[in-house]
Amino acid sequence: MSILDGVQRVLSLYADGATELSFTDVAARLALPKSTASRLLNQMQHYGLLDQDPATRRYRAGALLAQAVRAGMAATPLDDACRAVLARLSDESGLTAYLSTLNQRETVVLQRLNGSHPVQVLSSPGSRRAASGTAMGRALLSRLSDAEFQALYGADPGQPLPMEGRDCPATVGELAGLVAQVRADRCGVAIDQAMPGIGAVAAALRDPATGELRGLCLSFVSFQVDAERVARLRQTVLEQVGALGRELNDPYWLA
Repeated sequence: MSILDGVQRVLSLYADGATELSFTDVAARLALPKSTASRLLNQMQHYGLLDQDPATRRYRAGALLAQAVRAGMAATPLDDACRAVLARLSDESGLTAYLSTLNQRETVVLQRLNGSHPVQVLSSPGSRRAASGTAMGRALLSRLSDAEFQALYGADPGQPLPMEGRDCPATVGELAGLVAQVRADRCGVAIDQAMPGIGAVAAALRDPATGELRGLCLSFVSFQVDAERVARLRQTVLEQVGALGRELNDPYWLA
């Protein structure tokens, strides 16, 4: 295995949602000898791709990597407007708030605000997840036309999807049904699905001038939030994202 192969494999763990990893985690997940994993992580830390917590000795994505992600995702006027809404959502709820976009069949995190009561499982900017298994993903997919959806997933409703977790759609037809419901509700909710113990409420908007898609969501620990609280969070997201959608003259939010 070349050093670049090793770097790619380690970074893929973070892209799949890991936030911190020990060298034993990396060795186990990538089936590497512990000495190889330790040497690889030390090299990545030396070159700024990873940072190591001095107390726990666990590794997280490094500052250099974060800077490269931010540079590759230069903010647009739409992002600036979304980030103002994101800050209000996080401040008012105290919860972790995410701004994401859609890249093919995956969501990509653009920004995360932790809030005063952040969840323990956090996705860093640049993190990717299958759109089918999350509230954010289905909210973004709900803004696609039927032709755009079929270009991503095909026209066969029986086509299986990778299983993302409990209660996640298993076929394209099941996903299409969930996306249609989100489109009607203007808001997606997912609790204990792709990420057990985590819930989220999400909505999306599309700039009619550029076609850019952005999704905003609030994430929470599921056992700490009851149905009444979820309903209030849903209303907050609808109000905040809907107001920005109307400012953009997004027909979806003007209807």
